[in-house]
Amino acid sequence: MIRRMFWVGVGVTLTVVVVRRGRRLAAQYAPEAVVERAERTAQDLGRRAETFVGAFRDEFTTARARREAELTAALLAEGQPDPDDVRASGLSAAGVRRGRASAGRHAGVPRDVEAEIAADEAELGYSF
Repeated sequence: MIRRMFWVGVGVTLTVVVVRRGRRLAAQYAPEAVVERAERTAQDLGRRAETFVGAFRDEFTTARARREAELTAALLAEGQPDPDDVRASGLSAAGVRRGRASAGRHAGVPRDVEAEIAADEAELGYSF
């Protein structure tokens, strides 16, 4: 991840340097009318890119919200426990799915299953 960020930074820096030097060279050697037209074209492309990025962002946000709603509906499908109830009771989702936990975290859950759940939670870095 750090390597990628480094190379992205290098790429951005090189791009800025090349664009600035290119503008200087163009202003120095090209006729003024050509430079002005190139700048107008670049500004037009910038506006188009902003429009495209905005539309993409809006579409992505809408699709993400739709998919989140689908996943939430699937998670809360009939016969499945409400995740908030599971969290409030202190049960792990795996214990509830297996149908071995009812009143408390250790109620009816064999020791090996409890150890497996603890290992999964430690590996994931969070618990349900």
